[in-house]
Amino acid sequence: MRAFRFLALLTVGFVLLVLVFLLNASNARLEREATRELRGPTFEAALGGGATWTIDLGERRVEQAWPSEQRQPRLYLRGAGGATIAAVAEYLGEGDEAQLPAFVGEERIVGAPGEESGELEFGPLWMSWEHPLRITFEVVGAEGDPAEATPILRGEPSLDFVAARAIARTLWAVFTILGLVGFAGLVATQDDLFKPRGSEG
Repeated sequence: MRAFRFLALLTVGFVLLVLVFLLNASNARLEREATRELRGPTFEAALGGGATWTIDLGERRVEQAWPSEQRQPRLYLRGAGGATIAAVAEYLGEGDEAQLPAFVGEERIVGAPGEESGELEFGPLWMSWEHPLRITFEVVGAEGDPAEATPILRGEPSLDFVAARAIARTLWAVFTILGLVGFAGLVATQDDLFKPRGSEG
């Protein structure tokens, strides 16, 4: 009986460690998902040039699909130099035909230089996981030598996600402490586990 109870305590401790590990790994993955950015094909920002970037935001592979924690990502263009670049974002239907505009407010946006990053900013996009997203860039003006530009899709976590992560961290800490205290209490109350047979309490 004592051996059985001791084995039960070891099992409780092992399960507790596994649950803590899995919960921490899950939280870490969600944290990475919330800060993900996608980079498109690099192209030369020369006058009259451009590029097309097609993304399947609903792909099954987690490293390719867009995280649902970011409800409204923003489009940027890095390294455009002094070029003026316009972008059109649209969701595709059957036969790769444009079905829905993706930009919030306008169908075609000219990138505005960011004050801090220096990247061209095109603003937020509406999200749809049911249709592929096609972004078309067109260089409408250029100054100096052509530069290599890289499109980036980047988002901030939604307020709901931030609140859920705060609650998850709190629950993780609380249940870890309760579990450790409970396990220590079980060990402390099982004095007879460590007494030789025939000894008297």
